[in-house]
Order: sequence, then structure tokens, then C-alpha cells
Amino acid sequence: MTQDATDRSETDRLREEVAEARHHLLTVQDHIVGLEAENGRLNRDLTRVTMELRQQIKRSRRMTQQRDEARARLAELRSRLAVARARLAEVEQPRASVARRVARRVRGALR
Repeated sequence: MTQDATDRSETDRLREEVAEARHHLLTVQDHIVGLEAENGRLNRDLTRVTMELRQQIKRSRRMTQQRDEARARLAELRSRLAVARARLAEVEQPRASVARRVARRVRGALR
């Protein structure tokens, strides 16, 4: 083999290595671009989910406050209802005649 042929084969081999290195570099750059795009999408999704979480926390707090207010109103209404029922029962009780009530008071005072 001549020196010229050896130089050409060495040149061809080096060109192939350079071509492989360039192909590998392009592949790596493509993966980097893809990862950056995915990272951007994930950051966007994270921001959206974080905003939704804040809204749901506020909504939950409002609903908890409304529940507590409703429970307080319910407790007040139940106590008012109990008072009203007691008063109703008292009013609906058949009253003794005036004569019997006077007699009962007199007896109680004499004891």
C-alpha cells in the first residue's frame, strides 16, 4: 500500500468518526430540547395545579366557616324550639278552675 492510500483510508476513517460524533451530538441536542420542552410543560402544569390548590383551600375555608355558622344557627334554633315547645306545653295544659286554684293557694299558705 502506498502512503497516499494509507492517508486516504486514515482520512476516510477520521471523516466517519467526525460524522458519527456530529450525529451523536445532534441526537444529544435533540434529547436536550425535548427535555427542556417537557420541563416547561411540567412547570406550567405545576403552576396551574398550585393555583387550583390555592383556590380549593380558600373554598374549603369558606365552606368550613359556613358550616360552623350553620351549626351555630341550628343550635340557637334548637334551643329556641325547646323553649317554644315548653311554653306551648305550658299553655296547652288544662288549667284548673279559678276556685280550685284559689283553694290550692289557701291550703298552701296554711301549711
